[in-house]
Amino acid sequence: MRKDPRHHIYERDNWTCQYCGRGGIESFEDWNEAWLAIDHIMPKKHGGSDEESNLVVACHTCNSVKAAEMCSSIAEAKEIIARKNEGRKRWFQKFVANDSADT
Repeated sequence: MRKDPRHHIYERDNWTCQYCGRGGIESFEDWNEAWLAIDHIMPKKHGGSDEESNLVVACHTCNSVKAAEMCSSIAEAKEIIARKNEGRKRWFQKFVANDSADT
């Protein structure tokens, strides 16, 4: 099996999501649950580059929630994720938690 050519990004970021801090270096279970990937801070869709300064390790959840939102820093990405997670939480409370309380 060949190493990911951007393996050094994982090492630089200590196998840790730069948005939420979820790590994947301690055990297989942590790594498997985090489902880490390389994310473009500023998405390519919005002119982001493949330069190392625009690449970070992100867990699957943060990467999915942030999606291709326009941002230019890790701090801005964290704000986007927090805002979107508030909406997701309201949706969960309205449609999932209420449904399970009704059964």
